[in-house]
Amino acid sequence: MDIAVTAKLVRGWVEEAGQLLRESLSNTSIVVEEKSHPSDLVTEMDRFIEAFYVEKIRKEFPTHQIIGEEGSYGEVDNMDGYVWIIDPIDGTLNYVKQKRNFCSMIALYKDGVGIFSFINDVINEDIYYAIKGKGAYCNDKQLENVTTYPLGKGLVALNTKMVMLKPTLSKKIIQEALGVRLIGSAGLEMVQVITNRVSAYVTTPLNFWDVAPGIMIASELGLKCSRTDNSPIKMLEKNPIVIANENTHQDIINIMKKTSNIDV
Repeated sequence: MDIAVTAKLVRGWVEEAGQLLRESLSNTSIVVEEKSHPSDLVTEMDRFIEAFYVEKIRKEFPTHQIIGEEGSYGEVDNMDGYVWIIDPIDGTLNYVKQKRNFCSMIALYKDGVGIFSFINDVINEDIYYAIKGKGAYCNDKQLENVTTYPLGKGLVALNTKMVMLKPTLSKKIIQEALGVRLIGSAGLEMVQVITNRVSAYVTTPLNFWDVAPGIMIASELGLKCSRTDNSPIKMLEKNPIVIANENTHQDIINIMKKTSNIDV
């Protein structure tokens, strides 16, 4: 596989999917369903965009494994060989209620290592991507490596469940930082870290498709990404994560260690 050629091909898919999503926002008849609870939604566009990607992958790369949020494409219990990871709409609740603050993500891993990854900030028409060993980009502009600085010098992003389920721990992190920001899309929260708009993103357990694309991009920019106990990210499992510049990451891990028995 020529990685550069394949990444260019996939970028075309990502651009087309983004256009389809923007056009869908004017459709008032889109079917919305609840999954596990009222704030956990799926729409026909989630399924449509995922099917769009799957069709493209199966046509070009029929032997590759596929992991998608909304579907089953054969049991994937390992990361051997080429594995595609798809989150068609990350931030579906925002897509439905706000018509903004959502993204579409796709990544390719080989033997557990990210090869390339795309996060499409659909409304702003910004496509963030990385190719292993070639750096990270927003559209065609290369992103600079994120500088390292302590927690107290930057903003932090938390997911909603972190604030709700770990209130004491969340408060301690927020008190050490300059402030907190919440968007409601893991992909866009990770973009905030990748572009140095916030210094860290801390979460309760998220599905692998929520974080795999962002982790791949972060790795190209020298960011630290681990589980909240500082252990490595576990492939194909839910992970509570800390993604941050090196100094901020260590500061947050230190807080986690000191307060490991609270909010349990």
